[in-house]
Amino acid sequence: MHKPTFDVDAASILFNLSGYRVVSATPGVGDEQPRQVLIETTTSEGACPSCGVLSSRVHARPVQHVKDVACGGERLDVLVRKRRYACRETLCPRRSFTEETEQLPARARVTTRLAEQVISACRAEPRAVSRVAHEADLSWPTVMRMLTTTLDLDTGVDRRHVRHLGIDEHRFRTVRYLRDPNTQTVKRVEPWSIVFTDLDDGAILDVVDGRRGKVVTSWLAARPRWWRRRVQVVALDMSTEFRAAVRKALPRARVSVDHWHVVRLANEMITKVRRRRVWELHERRGRATDTPWKYRKLLTCAGDRLTVRQRTKLQKILAEDDELAVAWGIKEHVRQLLTATDTSSFQRHWARLESAVRATRLPEPAALFRTLRAWRRELLTFCRTRVTNARTEAANLTAKTIKRVGRGYRNHRNYRCRIIGYAPRQIAA
Repeated sequence: MHKPTFDVDAASILFNLSGYRVVSATPGVGDEQPRQVLIETTTSEGACPSCGVLSSRVHARPVQHVKDVACGGERLDVLVRKRRYACRETLCPRRSFTEETEQLPARARVTTRLAEQVISACRAEPRAVSRVAHEADLSWPTVMRMLTTTLDLDTGVDRRHVRHLGIDEHRFRTVRYLRDPNTQTVKRVEPWSIVFTDLDDGAILDVVDGRRGKVVTSWLAARPRWWRRRVQVVALDMSTEFRAAVRKALPRARVSVDHWHVVRLANEMITKVRRRRVWELHERRGRATDTPWKYRKLLTCAGDRLTVRQRTKLQKILAEDDELAVAWGIKEHVRQLLTATDTSSFQRHWARLESAVRATRLPEPAALFRTLRAWRRELLTFCRTRVTNARTEAANLTAKTIKRVGRGYRNHRNYRCRIIGYAPRQIAA
């Protein structure tokens, strides 16, 4: 039975390391030599890890340097005097063993409380690992190894009942140019990552290396059959590869296109018309003296949200150019289409949009309508379910913030570990 052999002194209370007492303390000398503390365990016997027999016979007392949390706002040079016991069991193959504690497991050079503090600092906010390592007086590989070996990177995706699934991609690192050793041709490589999100609560399900539809298909195929059957709606951006992959892996699920990307396409359409008209009229790019360029952002605003002053300015702009006015009206028809909540209203707004596009010969609205027609089923699904990919975009923002704070990542495993480990709120469990 483990019993303390002495009373707890004041220094041990201040040091506050469970299971240890302070033997001696030496003041520091300037900034080069910190305060030194010698500690040892409060027990006088230990159990052999091989046979379990208790032993109080001390074979040696080696002293080791360990890293610990700061005390009094300063780092300490902590020395641990460990007892190496001689096993009393004659049949045990292990002749001696070193004591182990909860705060200092076998071969540990960092206390458990310091490791917990470091991991909490990395998970609480998207901080650079190098900054956390500097504050803890540790190296970057040590802190990163703590994260990859301690954090449970299994998000429990196969145990979750996901009804609404979000899929989106973002660039993992900068573009690289690699030479093929066989053909000696230079190939452009764009590392991307795909984020899978539960849209009901915003939990990140997984971060997968890749961008193509095959990656989505393989990830969905790895899920249990009952899991795939429960998915009702999958929200995407306007990616044909992702749509084909979802239809192949989840034939029963409906695909919803994110409305933000539809509005962006409509705004890009009117921007192209504005630029083309300026070039046709002035044979140059837009300038600050040009009214359409001066109020270019006003052209992309929602018409039903404009103030009286903004509406007056907009009427002045559209009165100067008929083609720009037609393009702006088609853009508003697209926004009205997204306000539909049932099939009948969707069909009504779609007919108005189609009539407006056919009434004009502008190439930009025609190209926009061809794209919307290819995504008509997904647009109807969005209008009926109102399922968006906003929470997946938020997860992408978190990933990009972690990447920028860390000045980029080269190892996707470490990158995924930081994203999954970042937990200001509960991640998938």
